[in-house]
This record gives sequence, structure tokens and C-alpha cells, in this order.
Amino acid sequence: MDALFLIAVSFCSSTLTAVIGLGGGILLISVMPGLLPAAAVVPVHGVVQLASNASRVSFGLRHVEWRICAPFAVGAVVGAAIGSRFVVALPSNYLPLIIGCFVLITVWLPGLKRAFRLPGRFASLGAIQTFISLFVGAAGPLTTPFLLREGLPRDRMVVTHGSLMTVVHLLKILTFGFLGFAFSPYLYLIAGMIVSVTAGSYAGTRLRPHLPEELFRKLFKVVVTGLALRMIVRFFL
Repeated sequence: MDALFLIAVSFCSSTLTAVIGLGGGILLISVMPGLLPAAAVVPVHGVVQLASNASRVSFGLRHVEWRICAPFAVGAVVGAAIGSRFVVALPSNYLPLIIGCFVLITVWLPGLKRAFRLPGRFASLGAIQTFISLFVGAAGPLTTPFLLREGLPRDRMVVTHGSLMTVVHLLKILTFGFLGFAFSPYLYLIAGMIVSVTAGSYAGTRLRPHLPEELFRKLFKVVVTGLALRMIVRFFL
């Protein structure tokens, strides 16, 4: 029953992300503790999210902003290399609080726009986000304020975000594999969840054009804010 529940949530989370651009990763990882051993949550989540994001990108490859993805990928490799040295020892208690506050500030404080035009921002973001994702699993909201500041159209924002997360989760899987995590006991569960998230990506991609652009931007901002507040509240609880 736990496996069927996770497969069902995987479909819902992937559909949500394909429509809005984010939220699915945090939705999924929020239900995984207690259903899987603690040490397996982040690695298994990474494999499923890799499939979710890669499938979403494949359904809209023409919308990828490569000028953003290329430097992000370079930075992500650096972040994974550094994070692999600390993933076992570094306490991650405060990371959700830090991410949540950062997202709220960057989304709602207009005066920060110039700071996001600094050279190298996406390479730095790739390094920081990949490093953090090794500890908290779902760090997708960290990227969204940067993409919002770029003023990308709806499809470009959703698909570009998916391409960045594909890089992050791929490097996360490679890092945990290098550190010796055994994925084999979870292969059947992972296979079912991959099928589910791929179907969710397709469903969300078909639904997304029916959401008006202005409504999308408002809804996107609300979802980002909700996810940030959730991180902060959970930290204090």
C-alpha cells in the first residue's frame, strides 16, 4: 500500500510541476519520510525527480533557455564535488529556514533586481543549489526567484526550470552512487514512480496551455511563496 500511495503522489506531483513549474518535488519528499528508511529518502527522491524533470523537458525541448542552463550545469558539477565531501557530516537543520527566507526576500523585494544581473549568477546558483540538494532533497524553489527576474514566458520558465533540476538530480544520483548508496532494493518502487511521473509530465504539459499567462504568473508566485512559508513553519515546528 505504501508503494501504491507513493506512485499516486508521484503522478500528482509531476502534473503540478508541469503546469506551475515547481512544487512537485517538495510535495513528494514531504510524504516520503516514514514510508522509506531515512537514508533512502533523498537518493530515491532524486531518481524519481530526475525522471519527472527530464520527461517534462523532453515534451518541450524547444523552450529551454540554454544561456541559463550551460553556466548552471558548470556550477552544479562544482557544487556536487564539494557537497560529496560533506554530505555525511554537515548538519542540515537550518537549510530549509535559509532557503525559505531567501525565496521570500527575492520574490517580494523589487529592489533586488540589479543584484540578479551580476555576472556568473547562474553558475553560482548551480553550485549552491546542487550542494544544498544533497542534504534537503528538494531545493527547487531556490531557482525560481532567479527565473522570475529573467521575465521568461510561461513555457520557457517551466521547461528551463525542469532542465536545471534535471542537472541537479542527475548529479545528486551520481554523488550518492559514488558514496555507496544501494539503489537495488528500491528498483521496483522507483520503476513504478518513474512511469507515474512521466505520465504526470505529459498530463501537465497538455494542461499548461489552458492556463492564462497572467494567471500563471500570479499562481506561480503564490506557489513559490507557499512553499517558502512551509519550509519556515516546518523548521520551527
